[in-house]
Amino acid sequence: MSNFGKTIHNMRLAQKISQQELAKDLFDRSEISKIENAELSTTYENEIKLIKRLGLTPNEFEYICNGYHISTKSQLLHRFLNLAGSIDKNKINNLLNDCLLVKNDNDIKNISIILRSLLMVDKPNGLNKARELVQPIWFSSLRNVKVLTATDITILNSILFAFDYQTAKEIISKIISDINQYYPFLRSLKADTLINQAIMEITKHKFKLAITTLTSLKPLLKDLKQYDKLLVVNARLAICQNNRKEALDQINLLHKIGADALAKSLSREIKDSL
Repeated sequence: MSNFGKTIHNMRLAQKISQQELAKDLFDRSEISKIENAELSTTYENEIKLIKRLGLTPNEFEYICNGYHISTKSQLLHRFLNLAGSIDKNKINNLLNDCLLVKNDNDIKNISIILRSLLMVDKPNGLNKARELVQPIWFSSLRNVKVLTATDITILNSILFAFDYQTAKEIISKIISDINQYYPFLRSLKADTLINQAIMEITKHKFKLAITTLTSLKPLLKDLKQYDKLLVVNARLAICQNNRKEALDQINLLHKIGADALAKSLSREIKDSL
């Protein structure tokens, strides 16, 4: 019995849910039995539906499935997420070395490629080389995936810099479509994607589009209580509207809540734009 099937079986019994109830409108009861006994595999989309029917998030399910331990992969993904644009070469190198110890995992392989690209960007012609390194992650792999996983979406968000405007729009459209259809609970990831979309629009001086994107973000960020990102959105709205004073006011607020890295990054944007 695979860990996935075994965990589905154990959680179903613990909640006194019958195979028929768990299968409703998704599988036949016999198919649930085969999944629980590792005799049948299913799509990632259907795995998520089964997990949600058991009242669990994918992260909670993975934690249980891994014997109530955080898996090595999850730890590496967490460290990757927490880099958040960091240029600390020691952190990047340490994470890269740990990722290289993991074999036969495509997600970790892609993260290793991204980390190598980050180490290139400040070298001569490094940005172009970094772009060439990461572009196959989309063109040769994820572009052909029917349903992106949450990890896929995170990876794509981190490499949007490598693509031309039209390709980046295609990637973002795929991300938002999959989140809306399959992962409506991943609202924070959706917000991050829309923030990246707005950055791309501002970079291309498509300020009207950026204002629409940023304005649509504000209710979502308020609901998520991500007030640091809300201040960033307000600052970028001010940049789009050529309002230097308002942009600087938002940066001062970021400093007051201790978000100094974000404030510093935005200060550079204002210097370049206003």
